[in-house]
This record gives sequence, C-alpha cells and structure tokens, in this order.
Amino acid sequence: MDNYNTILTGMKNKYKELTGREVPPLSDIDIRMKVLAGEIYQNEVNLDFVRRQISPLTAAGEYLDSHAYERGIERLEAVKAKGTVKFYTNTPAQSNITIPAGSVVSTGGSDGVRYVTETEKVLLSGATEISVPCVAVNGGASGNAAVGEIDTLVTNIVGIDRVSNIYAMSGGTDRETDEKLRRRILDSHKYIPNGTNAVFYKDLALSVEGVTSANVLPQARGKGTIDVYVASGRAPAGYEIVNKVTELINKERELNTSVMVFSATAVNFTVGVEVELKDGYSLDVVTQNITDSINEMLNSLEIGESVYENHLSAAIISAEGVSNFYWVGGYRNRCTVDPDEFPVLRSVHVVLEDE
Repeated sequence: MDNYNTILTGMKNKYKELTGREVPPLSDIDIRMKVLAGEIYQNEVNLDFVRRQISPLTAAGEYLDSHAYERGIERLEAVKAKGTVKFYTNTPAQSNITIPAGSVVSTGGSDGVRYVTETEKVLLSGATEISVPCVAVNGGASGNAAVGEIDTLVTNIVGIDRVSNIYAMSGGTDRETDEKLRRRILDSHKYIPNGTNAVFYKDLALSVEGVTSANVLPQARGKGTIDVYVASGRAPAGYEIVNKVTELINKERELNTSVMVFSATAVNFTVGVEVELKDGYSLDVVTQNITDSINEMLNSLEIGESVYENHLSAAIISAEGVSNFYWVGGYRNRCTVDPDEFPVLRSVHVVLEDE
C-alpha cells in the first residue's frame, strides 16, 4: 500500500509529464492534489483494513468473532477464579460473628487481586475460624492465587482479625486470544464434527465454561472408547468442570460408545537464558517480559503439544528489551508432553551476558 507522500509525488510527476511544468507550490492545483492524495490514501487504508477482516486468517477482534459465529463457535470469555478463604479471630469469639456475602478480601500489595464471599456465613461463639467460599471480582488467570496469598481484609468485619486461603484459588482463565480462536475456526473447516469423530467431542468439551483446551483420544481403551482430557487455562481442570463435561458428553455421545473425561496433567519446565539487553532496560523488567512472552506462547498450545527450542526462541527474542540471547546449560529449555499432558512454565532463569 502506497503512503501519502508516494501518492502525492506520483500525482505531481504525472502533472509534469502531461504539462511539462512543475506544480507551483501553494498553488490551487498544489492544494487540490494534496487534498486528493489524502483522500486516496485514506481509501487505501480502509480497503487494506477490509481485506484483512474478510478472512479468518487475518481478521482480528470483533471481526474474528463474526467468522467464529458463522462456524457456530464463540470466543471463550474470561472465567473467575474460585476457592475458599478462612476468616480468623485471635481469641475465641465472644458472640456470633456474621461474615456477610459480598465481603471483600485481597492479596497483598497496592495492586492486590480482590475476591468477594459468595454466601453469608456465621462464625459461632467460641470458635476462632470459619471457611467461606469466594470468587475473584474479575475474570482471568490473575485471579489464581497460591496458598496464603490472600491476606488482606478489604471489608472491615467487626471481630475478625485476619484472613487467609489455606487452599489455592484456581479456575481463573483469560479471555480467549485471537490466535487461539483463529485456530479453532480454521480447524472447524478442516475437521467437520459429525457426531462420531474426535472434533465433535472436543467441541462439546470446549463449550463448557472454564475449559480452555481439550484433547480427544479415540479408542484409548479399545474399540468403541474415547478419552477426553481437559484443562482450564494453564492448570488442570477441577472436579466440577470435569463433571460438567462428562454430563454433557454423556447426553450427546453416540450409542455404544464409552466416553471418559479426565483432567489433563501439567508438566512443569524451566528455562535458562543469558541475555543482551537493549538500552534503557533492567534485568528485572526483561525477566518479567520474557516470562510473559513465553506464557503467551504457551496459551496458544493445545493439550498434547510439546514446547521446543524454536517455540521458546521466538517468544524470548520478541520480548521487549531483549537484543539477543543464549541458552544457559543445566536447563531443559524444552518440554515434551504426552497426549494427556500440557506444558507449564515453572520459572525463567535470566542472567546478563558475561555475568
């Protein structure tokens, strides 16, 4: 696509070719050409945008959603993490203490993730603790919290001294990315679900809230059997999700077919790299950028897809602040998985060049 200056220069050159004269600066014809060149350029931009959005190969955002809709596919929305928190008193309660539904707690720090209690609970007189189910205020993987990370009482509850989560908060998943949705759309053209093939069961599994990835293994336990593995973000799917998928598939499965649903297994791996930094970037910032870039790449993978050096190389070199990098010995820098497994980044070890 030509830019504005190229279009304007072409118009002026054509004028000179036809008239034998240069376009006088600031003349009426000069102004008209500039206005016309601007309009032509804007039309080129609009046409280029339309060309990209008419195909699922290049469409993005809401336009990609439209292509998905035509295939009976919907973008997977962000799912809120859930779990249980415990409210504590330093000494046995003198009287019953009500924990209202909607009470807010959070992880520590100025940018702590917030959670709200889902039901009202009462800590009875003489007790020192009570468990209350809660859910993240916002959807997304950021709501997943390790044991003990929730430690702040945002809502003041008279008599309650502290809060903590003795189990991890899980199930939070980010909104499906364009690349992952695009892949599902393209797969729907290649593999037509017909009620008897693997794609049919995979689509059923992905239609359940909280399932972001699924893999189907036909004849896993012999003829007439199918095993379905599901994951929720970069974490194994919980029992509740597995049960929902099982219930749905059992309603829709073909006759004389035994279908079992399992939570896929996470396989952790570490990465070690030596980096050259671009000017103005610190090691801490680049380490976080590399981690985020690798995790973004992992989010595009399905259950059963391994990670090799070429995948990691593309993610690392594209991380903001990285000029060049080298592998550090002692780290696998890859993760091979079986059809019922998926790779999860445990940590990234980053050192400066010649450190």
